[in-house]
Amino acid sequence: MKVVIAASNGESLVNFRGNLIRDIAARGHEVICISCEPPDEMTERIAALGAAYVQVPMSRTGTAFLEDLKTIKAFKKTLKELAPDVFFAYMSKPIAYGGMAARKLKIPNMYVLVSGLEIAFYSGGFKNAVVRFVLKTLFHHTHKACRRVIFQNPDDQKTFENMGIVTKEQSVVVGGSGVDMAHFKQEPLPKDPVVLMVARLVWSKGIREYLKAAEIVKKKRPNVRFLLVGGLDTNDESLTKEELDQYVQNSTIEYLGHSGDVREHLKTCSIFVLPSYHEGTPRSVLEAMATGRPIITSDAPGCRETVKEGVNGYLVPVGDSETLAERILTLCDDPALREQMGTHSHEYCDEKYNVICVNSQMIKEMGL
Repeated sequence: MKVVIAASNGESLVNFRGNLIRDIAARGHEVICISCEPPDEMTERIAALGAAYVQVPMSRTGTAFLEDLKTIKAFKKTLKELAPDVFFAYMSKPIAYGGMAARKLKIPNMYVLVSGLEIAFYSGGFKNAVVRFVLKTLFHHTHKACRRVIFQNPDDQKTFENMGIVTKEQSVVVGGSGVDMAHFKQEPLPKDPVVLMVARLVWSKGIREYLKAAEIVKKKRPNVRFLLVGGLDTNDESLTKEELDQYVQNSTIEYLGHSGDVREHLKTCSIFVLPSYHEGTPRSVLEAMATGRPIITSDAPGCRETVKEGVNGYLVPVGDSETLAERILTLCDDPALREQMGTHSHEYCDEKYNVICVNSQMIKEMGL
């Protein structure tokens, strides 16, 4: 069959869906990937996965009405030319606008992956309420025509069911994006306590809580290192360079910038932290689990499924820097516990989040 996979971020296609694309192509299906980057940036990288690439111009963010109309028109034109048997979309605009076009063209097999909820779905305020209403309307229109809507955690599935966006019979939960256990191999833990967070530097990832917890711990254990990996963002909820520099200059954290391959950073750490407010399933946590790191993350949708409390790590309340610091101190002071939890992380990851099993389930759900 001819399968179109649509996203609004080419890096995500390669890094998060690369194994899935490769697996579908290996089954003899023709795979065409869609994103907004120009062909000279993506064609070779997608070809290496066994697929073709087509650009559909769109803004990853923003809600300009005329621009979005152009995106819908571009999706309709592209999908009409490609005439796929299967349309699979993830990320908001491909789901909403690509799905709208696919439904109008009566593409027979439509599937959606909800890889995480937009911030408007779990935040207050008038603006978020408006965005939530618009997204709910658009998603309902697309999801109504889908054979399956695939979620990465049961909380998001329940939210959409309660909102009437999907039916219980229509939806299914898989183990996140999965993680390549051969690529992210179990590594020995360093003897000294070294804490690492890998994420975009935005408030909803819990960066504020991480920085505050680091300050608390450093006052009691000055020798504990806190590492931070991730790129600065440009949106309103991003940590600014000036704010970041303050924490670097006073030696609270060591900022290592953006990384295309976090394995060396994971080798360096003995405790992995992600105090995020909401996730689909956090890929950074899965990669840390695969390499055998104890995890401290939020008791929040998407995050809570990655931790068996007290077995491979700890869950802390969202926004609670004090408890986060306490849990970090517990692990800092107990090397044997770090080793034990790290081993359990690797075993749990292999059992639930191995990309081979996750992709097999998704391919089965799509009838491929």
